[in-house]
Amino acid sequence: MRLLDDAAASFDDPVGLLRACHERILEHCETLERLAEHLARVGVDSEARLAATRIRRYFHVAGPAHHADEENQLFPWLLARPDFPSMLRAVVRNLTDQHRQLEVAWRVLDADLVAVESGEQPEALHLEPFISMNRAHVALENGEIFPVAEKLLEESVARRLGAAMAKRRAEES
Repeated sequence: MRLLDDAAASFDDPVGLLRACHERILEHCETLERLAEHLARVGVDSEARLAATRIRRYFHVAGPAHHADEENQLFPWLLARPDFPSMLRAVVRNLTDQHRQLEVAWRVLDADLVAVESGEQPEALHLEPFISMNRAHVALENGEIFPVAEKLLEESVARRLGAAMAKRRAEES
């Protein structure tokens, strides 16, 4: 029997930290789907407003930090490694493009969530393509990129990447 969850991911394990972010992204996608159902059934109430606030906070703070972690630390390190598989190089470059597409989809959905947060019923909650793009993006990174990164990542490099990630967050706050 397990009484405690696994230890929280830390900057000492940058790929583990990115995976933990992915779990939160997927959890927020599920909350968004429940929120749409809730709005259709109940309308905007305090629970809907709180959900909108929490989702917005996550994707305004943690989302950009997560993309920066990958684009500024993990991806350049991978692409600089001669032993990083050539068939994954274009995939990594495409992931950055996907970040920009996710950000555009987020801006559309965010406008709907602003309405909910302020107590207004939006005409629609534009969940797509935001949710499906996030799910596909997370599956690709978790399934293809992160396993290779974990195999190649030495402890000293993990510390360096993690320290850079932590430093950026400290500077942004």
